[in-house]
Amino acid sequence: MKIESLKIKNYKFIKELELKQMENACIFIGKNSVGKTAILDAILTACGQKEILPKHFNEASNNIEITVKLSLSEDALQLLHRQGNISRFKKYELFYQDFCEKFPSYRDGVLTFTYVANRDGKVRYSDGIKKDNEFIPLILPKIYYIDHRRDIAEIENDILRTGIREKTVNALTENKCMFDESRQCNACFHCIGKIEKKPVAELTVFETEKLLEYKMLHLDSDDFMERMNQCFRRNSGLRDQLVTQMNVDLASMMDVEVVRYRENSERPESVQDMSEGMKSIYILSLLETYMQEEEKLPCILMMEDPELFLHPELQKTASEILYKLSEKNQMIFSTHSPTMIFNFSKKHIKQVVLHAEGYPVIREQNDIGRILDDLGFSANDFMNVSFVFIVEGKQDRNRLPLLLNKYYSEVYDSEGNLQRIAIVATNSCTNIRTYANLKYMNQLYLKDHFLMIRDGDGKDAKELKEQLCTYYANREKQDTGALPRVSEKNVLILKYYSFENYFLNPKVMAKIGVIDSEEAFYEILFEKYEQYLHRIKSFVKMREKTGIKIRSKEDIKRHLETILIYGRGHNLFDIFYGRYRGEKENEILKKYIDVADRDTFKDILDTIDSFMFFDSRKIEKE
Repeated sequence: MKIESLKIKNYKFIKELELKQMENACIFIGKNSVGKTAILDAILTACGQKEILPKHFNEASNNIEITVKLSLSEDALQLLHRQGNISRFKKYELFYQDFCEKFPSYRDGVLTFTYVANRDGKVRYSDGIKKDNEFIPLILPKIYYIDHRRDIAEIENDILRTGIREKTVNALTENKCMFDESRQCNACFHCIGKIEKKPVAELTVFETEKLLEYKMLHLDSDDFMERMNQCFRRNSGLRDQLVTQMNVDLASMMDVEVVRYRENSERPESVQDMSEGMKSIYILSLLETYMQEEEKLPCILMMEDPELFLHPELQKTASEILYKLSEKNQMIFSTHSPTMIFNFSKKHIKQVVLHAEGYPVIREQNDIGRILDDLGFSANDFMNVSFVFIVEGKQDRNRLPLLLNKYYSEVYDSEGNLQRIAIVATNSCTNIRTYANLKYMNQLYLKDHFLMIRDGDGKDAKELKEQLCTYYANREKQDTGALPRVSEKNVLILKYYSFENYFLNPKVMAKIGVIDSEEAFYEILFEKYEQYLHRIKSFVKMREKTGIKIRSKEDIKRHLETILIYGRGHNLFDIFYGRYRGEKENEILKKYIDVADRDTFKDILDTIDSFMFFDSRKIEKE
């Protein structure tokens, strides 16, 4: 589900405010006390998650009205059908007919309704046909809202506890130890071996409950918790462990608690006791994991100032999580930090300002420069820099210097830091981060001393380069003088799908010990292709575009170049380099670069050579 548009009347100090064309990511920016939180509260109110109070009426004599256009995809309708809350019809065709009768304002995939509240506290949902449609509250999306208090109890209850309780049985008996009925069960599970030896038909209710409890704790939640631990560790930079503890009694119905084990500690700590900043990362990790579930409830994610309590490095991590979340669910948040918006584009930003009469409005024509100025972004990162690389993916920010250091001098200073070179990682060459960097490069007179390196993605390189240059030519027309000219010289479209694929030369890999032999490379890759690679989208497109078919190891050999062009780099790279992490990855890639000849990276190095800054620093090989 996604809110397509929103119109708010008479709510708090909002007189009338309209949000048009809300995207999957909707970010509210603006100075303090301009109405950002009021908009978030209005969304919660319209979706039935916030109560109306007398003080919320801007004018006491008028109703509060919040009009929502809510899109429902075919997948969302199919899920509603399976859940059976809206209609009991088992056949989808009958369900859909019943759905349209109950929601007559549903047109072309969008449901329109207006939340109306009067001073007497009466609330109704009008859809333009019915003054009060009793079915609309049944379809309202669940909003997971994280406000400045970082209260995690409700989200945990919905995602973890309710999700696990749904798999349990209702029949529970007294909680006594199987070996000593005078003692309460302490969940040691020493009885499981005995229980598992019995035929299923002979299990008592108590034994069934114990077996269920054990299976749920050790099996049902294992995959989910393992994935959440991966997300939490990656996002927090810590090696702590989150585990579930289950408390079983008739009242709590197998209540589940998440606890944290610090690295090298055996004492559990409640996640409630984590710092506010780490709670933010935990909540985002929990949501990131939940969004991977196929049967999750339709929901919208909303967060107030996600940068609160976070170190600048963790702000970057949080921004990346928010971007990933927005790819699957609508993500709405407010922010005062430029770091939080850099992964997004102009269309995602809603700038809230005060009208001359003092009430909030949305600035219709977003100016990126004005947005960045409003958020206090500056060009400090480019001081004492002579050349800038803009690369897609933060991993490339670490890998590119390894290549530069082999072929050019004066890359690092005496302390091992990049010298007069900046490498900016972004997830798109057309997002706000890239625009901001170009803007301030222009201010510091770096002009054309930059190179955007964009992944090939299996697409036409010439077409991609033209699109990128045209995009910034149009942006420069709108912001005259604000940007340097992005010419074809400043854009490199990689020959392969991504930078990772340059490290998949089997001859070089065998020499440095990544694989036992060249033949082993082809055998491993063919095995993985048969197992899962053939199903991945990039490989499906490869077959559609080229017509090649991979039926043997020999086919891998013949078509390796095509595979590197069309195959998603992350999927291929991890097959062979997944066991190398952090500094170990840098070490093995440095060995690869040292052994590989220049032709392996020819398109990259030829482009870099064309800039005077690097041409004068080329290391001549004997």
